[in-house]
Amino acid sequence: MSEWRSRFVPAWALLPLRVFFGVTFLYAGIDKLLDPTFFDRGSATSVQAQLLIFERSSPLAPLVHAVEPYAVVVGILIALGEVAVGLGALTGIAYRLAALGGALISFLFFLTASWTTHPYYFGNDLPYAFGWLTLAFAGHGNLFVLRLARTSNDGDQPVDARRRGIVQVGLLAFVTLLVGGGAALVRSVRNEPSPSDIGAGPSSSPAAGQSPAPSSAPTGLPTAAPSPTATATATASAGNGIAIARIADVQNAGARRFTVPITAPAPLPAGDPGIVVAIGNGKFAAYDAMCRHEGCRVGFGSGSGTIVCPCHGAEFDPADHAAVLGGPAPRPLLELPLVVNAQDGTIALAIS
Repeated sequence: MSEWRSRFVPAWALLPLRVFFGVTFLYAGIDKLLDPTFFDRGSATSVQAQLLIFERSSPLAPLVHAVEPYAVVVGILIALGEVAVGLGALTGIAYRLAALGGALISFLFFLTASWTTHPYYFGNDLPYAFGWLTLAFAGHGNLFVLRLARTSNDGDQPVDARRRGIVQVGLLAFVTLLVGGGAALVRSVRNEPSPSDIGAGPSSSPAAGQSPAPSSAPTGLPTAAPSPTATATATASAGNGIAIARIADVQNAGARRFTVPITAPAPLPAGDPGIVVAIGNGKFAAYDAMCRHEGCRVGFGSGSGTIVCPCHGAEFDPADHAAVLGGPAPRPLLELPLVVNAQDGTIALAIS
């Protein structure tokens, strides 16, 4: 009985953690490979845009900067790595190596995506890293694993163990590439234009020389217009900046979302989502829409007239340089310089 307990009780106790981590990483990897925006350089959620954000905040900034030209390759490797880790955890194939890989991926995410999360325990990547380390140290105990992944009670000879390990790693790599290739095929089929879209005419896309409209509109108007403060109200043509919205659209809706172009020059946060808000008396303010607490994307609260983070309830005053009104956010949102042209009705990001 004592031998059974020493071998199987830890495996049973860790089984929920193993299944949850395995399913989560497998899903995360496939989700990235299926997502058409993940590899789209123009998307605010693309791997390129994320690397630009990490370069400004991560302690690994030099490394992030070095791999930026290979962002698509990095994204593919991360996605395939997550698939391999998930499959290894669920099947037991190359189990300890997969668990160590999960710990490495999670720790890299902690040093990039979660680095600005304060306090650190609000982030989830560090707990994932230590959870994977626990699974790597404990092993699977031959519980719900494929026959090839089972370990002998008497222990294998060194040569046999090495051969078995090589076979498992090769099999895991093959299945991972198979899953990755299938996901890429599904994505390409999904993105093919339907017969009704082919030759649809110019109405299906922006006219030449025009910028597309902002990605989405906020939910509605604030109940009361905040009092204006010193925000950018200079009049200039869109040629002196990067057009982000129409004055009428922002005034009617209260706020509009936009994406800072990947090609925007410093110090603009290239690739980040942004939000421009009407603060009354014909004045506007724009902010980087990434909350400085945990990097969540903020939105406009139609009832309160404030900018709100949906993750942990942080609230910001758009009329006072996004000052923190409540919640765990440590700092205001990054304010973006604006130029407003009342003549042609455009709002643009100022280029210094």
